[in-house]
Formats: sequence, C-alpha cells, structure tokens
Amino acid sequence: MSPPDGHSNPTPIAWFGPHLTGGEIGRLRDVLDRQYINDGPLAREFERRIAAIVGTRHAVAVSSGTAAIALALMAAGIGAGDEVLVPDLTFAATANAVRLTGASVKLVDVEPVRFGVDPDAVGAAIGPNTRALVTVDVNGRGADYRRLECICRDSGLVLICDAAEALGSRYAGRMLGSFGLAGCFSFSANKTITAGQGGIVTTNDDAVHDRLRELKDQGRRHGGTGGDDLHPVIGFNFKFTDLQAAVALAQLDALEQRLAAAVRRDNLYAERLANQPGLSLPPYSEPGEVRQWTDVLIENRAGVCAALDAAKIGHRAFWLPLHRQAPYAADERKFPHSTDISRRGLWLASRFDLSEADFDRIGSVIVAALRR
Repeated sequence: MSPPDGHSNPTPIAWFGPHLTGGEIGRLRDVLDRQYINDGPLAREFERRIAAIVGTRHAVAVSSGTAAIALALMAAGIGAGDEVLVPDLTFAATANAVRLTGASVKLVDVEPVRFGVDPDAVGAAIGPNTRALVTVDVNGRGADYRRLECICRDSGLVLICDAAEALGSRYAGRMLGSFGLAGCFSFSANKTITAGQGGIVTTNDDAVHDRLRELKDQGRRHGGTGGDDLHPVIGFNFKFTDLQAAVALAQLDALEQRLAAAVRRDNLYAERLANQPGLSLPPYSEPGEVRQWTDVLIENRAGVCAALDAAKIGHRAFWLPLHRQAPYAADERKFPHSTDISRRGLWLASRFDLSEADFDRIGSVIVAALRR
C-alpha cells in the first residue's frame, strides 16, 4: 500500500538543519591561515554583531547555551544555598545549568497558551531561599516579561532569560535576550544560527559583563599568554573559538532571510492544517515573534508520528516535563499545564529549504492520519 502522499519510496525530509551557507569555508580558511584558532578576533566580531542584533551593550561568547545560563547565574552571585525557579517545560539544560552553579532547582508550571513560565505560579513558588528565576522563551515565544520583570523586581530576584531558541524574535517590541539581567542563546546544530556548539550571554550590566569574561577564561578579564598571567579571581574554561565563530558568522549574514523563511513556513503549515480535528496551531500573539520551529498540539500524537515516520518525514516530540526526569522528579499534580502540553506537542519538519511540494506532502500525511 502506498503512503498517503502517493510515493512508494518517498524521499526523506529531515526535521531541521544545520543550514550551512558555503561561506563558512572561506572564513575557516582565513582562521587557519592566521594560525590562531582559539578565542580571538572572530569571536569578538561575533559578540559585537549579536549584541547589535539583540540591542544590548555587551555579549560574551561561551562554549554552549548551558554554559551561558550557568555563567550568567554565577556572574549574578548565584551559588550553593540558593534556590532558582525554573519552568517545568524546557530542555534539561536549563535546570542542569542551575545545578552547575551549586544552587538548587525549584520547578514551576507553565501557562497553557504560550508555554512560558506561569507568573502566578512563580509568585506562589517564591520562598525564603529563592534568589533567581530562569525563564524560557519556548520556541521563540517570549515569556510574560510584562509581569515577570515586576515580580522579580518586587521580590528581589535575579532574572536570567533562556533565549536559546529565540534569536531574532521579539516580545513587547523588544528583542528577546534583552530582558532581565542577562539573556542566553545557543548555537547548537538545530538552531537558526549554528556553530556546531556554542552559546552567548547578552547583558547591559557592565559588572556582569566583566565577571563573565573572568568566569569563561580562568579568571582573566582580558585574556593572556597561558604563561605568567595574573589570575586574580577563580574562573573556568568556557571559551568560544574563532573556528566556531567563523562558522557562525557566515550564517549570521543570512539571519534576516532565515527569520522571514520561518514566518513563511508557519503560514504555509497553517494554510494546510487549518480546521483539522484534534490538531491546534498555537497562535502568534506578539508582533515580531518568530518561531524557531513549527509546533502543533495533537490529541493523537502517536498516530500522526507513526504516519510521518512511514512517509520518512522528520519530526520531534516536545520535551518531557522536567518533573518526569529522574534528577528533578516531582509530583505530577503540581504541573498540569506542562504535562498536557508535553503530551500533545509536536515540532514539525521546519527546515528553511522546504518547498511548496514538501508542505503539500507533509500536510497530506498529517491530515490523512488525523482522519483515520
């Protein structure tokens, strides 16, 4: 029996990237020709360009998005004995970064429409040892910063924003990554811009910027020789190399086109999947919002996933809520929204190079599965 799209042996459609431009080769060759492949001038160029995009005074490139969150918290003075609030619906890295500082994690449920941490639940969760909140801009949707910034200010909490999936997206007219004390981005393989791995911290706070420089490079604020350098404070090795910067900078030139392609992609999916029983497309609710990937909520997710697998079409289920992961196990009754969203959430194939025919094929497979 042929699959619903009529292909007996369909060509696979990958779920996402990386999307390399070809310009990476020239930039990498320049780095190799200079024979300086560590954290150097290209990393500084990348930092300046990201800061300009986000609209912050500073950006500090580090080895991963996880390191970005951990170092931002450390730069804010968070450590052992402190409690940090983390949304229950996020990738494990958000909570793991908190634990890397020595602080403890307290999970908070999310709100059901935009999937960000619920401000009411945040207010109820604040205890005597709570020192910080890490928000997550899920798939490019800003958390409710209109309320959360006020809650953090009134309660004396440090606000660190996990914007790993939100480069180029806006909330309330501002770029994500510009809220709170610091914003944290990832450049892993499935992001709009990738360096293979890598991350960056954006901030307007000069003291936080200086401390981030020390923390990422063995206590040195301005680099050194590796010989008789002064190391006046404790730091670590979380550097971002010029090799990584060369790869990322080549793609950064295509950022605006990729953001536009993401919006177009979501619109084409919305046309093909409108008014389908058992499927909902979370609405765009903020001007300038850009989704990293197209996501849907599906009642019979297992059936749709089986049909997509049979048609060789990539997809990815939403994360398990953190309370179902062994290191963060907690009572499921406290997290009704994250539990429900995780059960139904699916990221559809979201490559930037999908064709109209690809959207037709993916849509027909999903519609047929929903109607069976």
